[in-house]
Amino acid sequence: MNPWLPLEHYGKPEVKREIADYCKNKWVAIHCEEIGENGTRLMIRYDKNKPLTISSESEVIELINRYKKYRPRAFYATVHTYSRLRVREDLLDRSNILYSSPVWDIDSRDGDWKKVIRKAQEIVSLLDKFGVAKSVFVKWSGRGAHVQINPFCFSTEIRRTIEPIDIAYSATSFITNRLETLNGLIVESRIDIQRVFTSPLSLHRTLDRVAVCFPPEKLDEFEISWTDPKSYVHFPDSWRRFSEGEGDDFAEKAFASTGPYVAGRYRRKKHKPLDTEILKMIEKLDEELSH
Repeated sequence: MNPWLPLEHYGKPEVKREIADYCKNKWVAIHCEEIGENGTRLMIRYDKNKPLTISSESEVIELINRYKKYRPRAFYATVHTYSRLRVREDLLDRSNILYSSPVWDIDSRDGDWKKVIRKAQEIVSLLDKFGVAKSVFVKWSGRGAHVQINPFCFSTEIRRTIEPIDIAYSATSFITNRLETLNGLIVESRIDIQRVFTSPLSLHRTLDRVAVCFPPEKLDEFEISWTDPKSYVHFPDSWRRFSEGEGDDFAEKAFASTGPYVAGRYRRKKHKPLDTEILKMIEKLDEELSH
């Protein structure tokens, strides 16, 4: 890793703008180079005992300077967009979640990035089959890629009928269960309260690569060189585009097939906004990740 790269990279106006826009109203995490007592790299998720957030471009550099002794490296954000994030308890209230993004995390085990692209194409094709085409983007991060649905494609009406976290949870599972097996690849579809994904234009936590976004129609053109910090290729409109209501039918089909999210398990009946299982999970997370 280039020790000077983070300061140079995060000082770029476009980089600060993408991170601030993507992280707005989300629970943020900063992956650092510093090794903690448990032998793993530190991940900062709270600021003065409050959920870590970013609401402006200037805060990107402010956070890097504030935690410089830990050597911040990569920026992450939850798939959930919240109404408020003032105290830890705000993370427990499911009614506080306004939107949730379905995300498929394709991880290469053998280093063959072209296999990752083929799997991304398979996911995109399935989403298109179920009517979601204008609200999908791909993000390359490190050794793999994320295929993600812009949550604004789910209308207010469907989010009143099905809670946002249930939409994301059931949608990802619904598609993953229909994917063909491909040696050397793992596709994760784990959606939960605390899961975070790399922000657009963030550096990777260990590799000198940039998380670049592009529309599905560019999958055939993608080259791993697009992730080079010195000459990255990024399409800023790709992760912002959506067609409102496009995902409603898909959300209904997926939810009917998969069911809701409750601490990572299926449950037949609609759950309460705040349940004991989630509370226990967050308390455990706080113990592990609080700094």
